[in-house]
Amino acid sequence: EENWMANYEVLKAHVLEAGNFFPKHNTLCNWVKYQRKRLKDGLMTEEQKRLFLELANSRTNSHTGGRRKKSEITEIK
Repeated sequence: EENWMANYEVLKAHVLEAGNFFPKHNTLCNWVKYQRKRLKDGLMTEEQKRLFLELANSRTNSHTGGRRKKSEITEIK
């Protein structure tokens, strides 16, 4: 639980600064992927789920790289 909160605080600081979940910090990126899997599999505590989803919903919606949705591609053209 303490380790989870420590990683959550690091991720929270990154989201507040960058506005996204995709830090260049590989360990943190792997932690986010693992948390998404735990969320999908129903393995998070209610508090962890609430905090993680709250942070996920606070991200910006701007495109930060990678694949674009088809709707974004048609809007650009």
